Amino acid sequence: MSITEADYQHLVARIKKLEARDRSWTALGLLVLLTLGLSLTANVTAQQKAQEVFVHATTVEAQTFLLRDTTGSVMGRLTVRDSKPLLETYDATGKLTWPIMARPNPAGSK
Repeated sequence: MSITEADYQHLVARIKKLEARDRSWTALGLLVLLTLGLSLTANVTAQQKAQEVFVHATTVEAQTFLLRDTTGSVMGRLTVRDSKPLLETYDATGKLTWPIMARPNPAGSK
């Protein structure tokens, strides 16, 4: 069986078309891998920077500490009122649910 010139030219044209398509897919695949690699690198870098922001202290001082939920509503408060510590908790509507004031210290005890 011999290949005619027309068949040969047809096969050459098909091979050229397949090679062009292969180059396109290869370029697209490399672009996707490059984009994915850069985004992962950016995420790791951002996480490292975010971890550097935390401050580790042995002492924190304030007159009031607020406990907030994800919406920003105050759910608890630790404060000093009339020179006494006070712990309060609130429900979702902002109503006081649990106040605790320090009891006076009996004379002579620590």
